[in-house]
Amino acid sequence: MKKTTALWTLTILVSLSSGATAGGLANRSARSVSLNMVARMQAPPQAAKAPQWKSREEYDAYNAMATATDPDKKVSLAEAFIQKYPTSDFKSGALLTEMQVYASQSKTDKAVEVAKKVLDVDPDNLVALRFLSFTFPFLYKPTDADATSKLSRADGDAHHGLDLLQKLQKPAGATDEQFQQGVKEFRGVFNSCVGFAALQRKDYPNAITALKAATADNQNSWYAVYWMGLAYLYSTPRDYDHAIWYYARAVALAKAGKDPNATDWEKYLKQTYVGYHGTDTGLSDIETQAAATADPPDGFKVAHAEAPKHTGNNTVDAFNTLTYNLTLGGETAQKQWDGIKGQPVSNFGGTVVSVEKGTDPNSYSVHIAVLDGTKSAGGYDIELKDTTQPDVKNLQKGDLLTFKGMLDSYVATPNLILTLVGEVTSDLPDKPAAKPKPKAPVHHPVHKATTN
Repeated sequence: MKKTTALWTLTILVSLSSGATAGGLANRSARSVSLNMVARMQAPPQAAKAPQWKSREEYDAYNAMATATDPDKKVSLAEAFIQKYPTSDFKSGALLTEMQVYASQSKTDKAVEVAKKVLDVDPDNLVALRFLSFTFPFLYKPTDADATSKLSRADGDAHHGLDLLQKLQKPAGATDEQFQQGVKEFRGVFNSCVGFAALQRKDYPNAITALKAATADNQNSWYAVYWMGLAYLYSTPRDYDHAIWYYARAVALAKAGKDPNATDWEKYLKQTYVGYHGTDTGLSDIETQAAATADPPDGFKVAHAEAPKHTGNNTVDAFNTLTYNLTLGGETAQKQWDGIKGQPVSNFGGTVVSVEKGTDPNSYSVHIAVLDGTKSAGGYDIELKDTTQPDVKNLQKGDLLTFKGMLDSYVATPNLILTLVGEVTSDLPDKPAAKPKPKAPVHHPVHKATTN
């Protein structure tokens, strides 16, 4: 029984030629290509023998599954095949069929579960390794109890995939271009996963190395580009030049791909740029350049904001005095923070951006914009943690207020934000603002046409 050609025209999950959203992950990753080429890439060159059918019945059962057109029927036939022929040389192919169907139905969790079963049968299966590496960044939750082990598993799978790719030889009948394109596609996915795992571990140098390799194979993978921007931003010292460039490129690519994350990414880009540069002047030019070019040109620099001038606004001037040296990073920032941490701040004023429930009972965090630039970028400069005034929950976006507190912490990204533990000192509304009543519909008279 050597009629295997038709059976190796199964489709596989091949994506990351662009990006994907978590919600549409399975569907967008179910772009299919013929497995004929990839199947021959599967086995290392030292493989002992090709898979063989053990009976005509086994062949017929597999062929029925492979040619079925109804997805649910396909899954049931695959499961029946695995149950009846548990030692079949083609068991991994049946499992891959299940994986593909579940992914096409957006049942990503089931597809992942089956992909792991494929690796139990065939640890070197590049198709399953690739699918797991592609989906992991979109499914990973750092708050899961087993997050650390999941991260290690994903990193190991991706590295194993990269190792296998290095052992591949070009299949007979494939052109150099076809072979290299297939390798690049898989390699880009594996390196993206390695980079994402390093980013989660705060291993920023290795994250940058892996993500650079991923984007070298696929310049249009906006998630890899965005993660690379994050790695540069959180490096020590922070590299705002590369971070802003890759943020801008990721936004352009995501917009072109109609990814819903583009809106939030663009907001984050603007907050980061304004927080570092001082205004949004020049940002649109960077966005235009980054959309057309994968990497920044030699000598590309984003000018840091000059030391703020006196404005006459007491809150703005006090905020700038407290924070400018913090924006410089390094020893300068540490020395400034050592001198002001725990100090009281009073007579500050600003505009409410949002109010969020705190982690402690009856606590709220009020996000307040002090600087006009931050406000225009949709960000905030102060996080006021208030545990004594439940009525702060009634504040609305755009409300003006005054406040005081103790300097508790700060973050430098996307813009510099001070966290105070304190309270609002201006009057608070005792109830939420009334929602505007909807306008009554306007009914226009219907004019019927008349004929003479």
